[in-house]
Amino acid sequence: MVEILDPIDDRQRITALRASPSFSFVDGWTYARPELAVLDRLDHVDPETTPPDPIDLTDEHLIERRSRYILFPWRATLVRLPDADIYYRLKTARNRHLLTGREQQLWGSAVIAVAGLSVGSSALTATALTGARRFRIADSDELAPTNLNRIVGSVTDLGVSKVELARRRILEGDPYTQVTTFPDGYHPDVAEAFLGSAAFAGSTEELPASVIIEEIDDVAMKIDMRRRARAAGVPVLSATDMGEDVVLDVERYDLDPDYPIFHGRGEGFSAGDAADPAQRLQMALAIVGDEVTPRMAFSASQLGRSVTSWPQLGSTAAMAGALVATAARNIVCGRPVLSGRYRFGIEEILLGSAAGTHEGWNELGQAEFASAAQAMGEGTGKS
Repeated sequence: MVEILDPIDDRQRITALRASPSFSFVDGWTYARPELAVLDRLDHVDPETTPPDPIDLTDEHLIERRSRYILFPWRATLVRLPDADIYYRLKTARNRHLLTGREQQLWGSAVIAVAGLSVGSSALTATALTGARRFRIADSDELAPTNLNRIVGSVTDLGVSKVELARRRILEGDPYTQVTTFPDGYHPDVAEAFLGSAAFAGSTEELPASVIIEEIDDVAMKIDMRRRARAAGVPVLSATDMGEDVVLDVERYDLDPDYPIFHGRGEGFSAGDAADPAQRLQMALAIVGDEVTPRMAFSASQLGRSVTSWPQLGSTAAMAGALVATAARNIVCGRPVLSGRYRFGIEEILLGSAAGTHEGWNELGQAEFASAAQAMGEGTGKS
């Protein structure tokens, strides 16, 4: 965990760290001071907020009092930064008018719960970049070489848990962010803590989740989470990458407590269904649907044969993460995002009428895919 040190209360600790040859030092004020001077000269036109009082940037004692020293132990680096309020103003400066001041405040105080850190990793990055500051993140996996096609990471971090890597990335971008981690992933035993419907030992907050971004591989847990979120009135978002295309699911349980799970696709399955491989595949196909690109159809039909897990491209995972993060922010800011399934047909946009053709050896039409999926289900049921 990062240490946030006060320049007065923690002076001895700061002095010792700066004198240690084991730690590097970065003075963020070198870059923050001229940028803050520019911001202080700008017109204030947002009627919903009052302009912050400018500070005397020539007063070194004042600058020091408005500083915090952040220790990043995994980088062996100490960074002097403006305090939380000033830093947030700098970090969100280029959001101005794209988000109103009130919207930025809502987004910064919202609790964003992200389960599953594949596409979820991209969503987490996008939400943090735009100024979200409170997170709950869940994933039980560690970084492996095959993850690096879609997760921004380093081979030096192989074997490190995904939640730890995500936590580090968030805190390096904004060390004042609150991050609660669930390193065993989402499951019923932590569901209340993840949703915020019960106190959780070690959590920095007990607030209910403002929105859930669900990117879990386990279909049974997808449905379990939605049942609980619906009961708690928390909206759930999910983005599925389909080759080059993205499907975004929006379920506004905060607006409609009777809204059907996965728009009705997730109803009718019991908790025991996931124990049966054939049922588990049927659940997955029911949720994903058959509107897939020809290449994605072929790749999905090869699961367990020539591919080991759900085929994904890093470029599509990044788009999916950005789209679900955008939807989450708009919901938190009170804009009229409606429940539904939204398909972003990137192949249709880029390829036009050629998008639906399936002439290559690695392409299937929808009818062929449906037949292959049925055969997969029958084969799975026999195993």
